[in-house]
Amino acid sequence: MLLQWLGGALQRAAATALGERVDALLQHELMRAVAAPSGVRHLEDPATAALVEVGRDTLRADWARPGRLASTIGGLATGRIILLAAGIILAGFHWWLGAGLLAAGVWAAYEDRVASRTEAGHHYGASESARRMRYFNDLGTTPPAAKEIRLFGLPEFVVNRHGETWAATMQRVLTPAGRRPLIATAFLGVVVLGGIVLVVREAVAGRLAAGPTATYVQTFLVALGGIQQSSWSGLQTELALATLARYDEAMHAIAPTAAPADRGSKPSTGMPQREIALREVSFSYPGTSREVLRDLDLVIPAGQSLAVVGANGAGKTSLVKLLCGLYEPTRGSVTIDGLDLRELDLDDWRRRLAVVFQQPVRLPMSAYSNVRFGRADASPDRAVERAGAKTIVEALPNGWDTVLSAEFDGGVELSGGEWQRLGLARALYAVQQGASVLVLDEPAAHLDARSEAELYRRFLDLTAGLTTILISHRFSTVRQASSIVVLDEGRVIEQGSHDELLERDGIYAHLFRLQAARFEGGPA
Repeated sequence: MLLQWLGGALQRAAATALGERVDALLQHELMRAVAAPSGVRHLEDPATAALVEVGRDTLRADWARPGRLASTIGGLATGRIILLAAGIILAGFHWWLGAGLLAAGVWAAYEDRVASRTEAGHHYGASESARRMRYFNDLGTTPPAAKEIRLFGLPEFVVNRHGETWAATMQRVLTPAGRRPLIATAFLGVVVLGGIVLVVREAVAGRLAAGPTATYVQTFLVALGGIQQSSWSGLQTELALATLARYDEAMHAIAPTAAPADRGSKPSTGMPQREIALREVSFSYPGTSREVLRDLDLVIPAGQSLAVVGANGAGKTSLVKLLCGLYEPTRGSVTIDGLDLRELDLDDWRRRLAVVFQQPVRLPMSAYSNVRFGRADASPDRAVERAGAKTIVEALPNGWDTVLSAEFDGGVELSGGEWQRLGLARALYAVQQGASVLVLDEPAAHLDARSEAELYRRFLDLTAGLTTILISHRFSTVRQASSIVVLDEGRVIEQGSHDELLERDGIYAHLFRLQAARFEGGPA
């Protein structure tokens, strides 16, 4: 008994340790595969994104983790061994009784395996419902949506939708069993109960001693325990195997985009020296046929600033994504000093870029980490001061070491404008580390009027010597750029300086006067 107890304890500990290692390895492999492609097309393709999400999230669910195979296979084997041993023991009483128990146990195990695979399929077939349930749960329990949910009186709606989705999911998962599993279970019950009755009758008739009687009766009970263990372990095994199958689907879905062979390897050190050019560029997002850019021709001289304006959906942000190498054009080419971007080492090219997106990434880490963001370990003080964010850092309770998330002890939450200033500081820190192309996507979207005016006043100083691409709806910003282009339906329809475009009295002049009239109080 001591050896049995020690062996079981060691087996459970080893299986748990091995399972954790397996799960960690699979998670790391999936993360590497998702991060390997140089672009983000695979993440925005609905079918691939769904597979990646399933492959990622199922690794977190304890009941479906592949690492459980280290334990469940052992339990499955143990249950089968117990059943086989019980059949051999009962064969010493009556050979046909041992054979009957084995046949009933194997049949029941087979039906259990079929039912387990069906249940595993239902669980993964309901993955969309599971994502919807998680979405409603997040709406009702996390801070980002808390204000709107309460102001619009939606708590009860969210709770009810979560409950309705759960009920619909469970109705599909917990489907009624067919006849075959019930017949197999009934046959097993007849064999076990009939065998026990037979053993007891033989004992009462004096043809079987007390010791063998107890042994045979206990053998039936132990066999039932082994069958039950096999059934439960079989279900867990099928769920873990189903997770592995979905994991493999996710890996194969992103494999075509992960191959680095098509990427260039030419260094981009010192680029651009002459120009960045887009030649007859057309582009569509994955899963859509609408071209957000159509036969676009644009030249951005090195060391100068270019402002891009246009209505929502005109293709402004898509243009930036192509310049960053996050997507490849459907047609045409993006060239840097005459070299196609596809020929360049993208990692090296991106070190030449400093980008401020409209919604900068908010890391729940220290302010220092949010500004450095993986770049070389140098002081970010100058970049923060140039971005006008020095007072923000100084006001933090622990200065640079303050965690920028209220979900952590001692952490704080910043406003949208403060995050945008830190995003600008992050970009200027990249410039400090050697970046030569500055991209500003709506840099004043979350700034108050005073901060916005200060940013405009310092615009020429911040962009001096850099190739700058500015996207904005605020004409008080774009008028300071060396050149301005107006996009409409993915094409350049006007280009020139602020004064030149006003003289042409075209779309730019019309939009500028509309915005100016709104601020001056005149008729629009």
